Amino acid sequence: MIMQQQSKIFTATVVAGSGRGKELRVPTINVDISSVPKECAEGIYACFVRIENHVYKAAMHYGPRPVFRDTPSCEVHLIDATIASSPTFVDIESIKRLRDVQTFDSVENLKHQMMRDIAEARAILDTTTATL
Repeated sequence: MIMQQQSKIFTATVVAGSGRGKELRVPTINVDISSVPKECAEGIYACFVRIENHVYKAAMHYGPRPVFRDTPSCEVHLIDATIASSPTFVDIESIKRLRDVQTFDSVENLKHQMMRDIAEARAILDTTTATL
């Protein structure tokens, strides 16, 4: 069930990821999962990310990674943007929870859903103003 929520802003330390996002052509910035506010439900989110003085539109995954049978994570994909190198920390403003974390029968099906999530996040963020 998707619940409406107030936006949440938090600062997170960037951590090393597995590199799967790059392999899927959806690179992500992985952040320390302990930085995520406890009241934030696992799921996929439309969010803004501030890196230094620049704010980016982003899609965020927070929770388990069932397709890869891997530990839970929090990672953000910058929409329509790339950065030269990973920052030390980021500020994240979650705007809307899009859906629950799901499992998929293939990596390709996961990638198709990720593209839909990114498109939905972009549409939401195009009409929203960041407050961070």
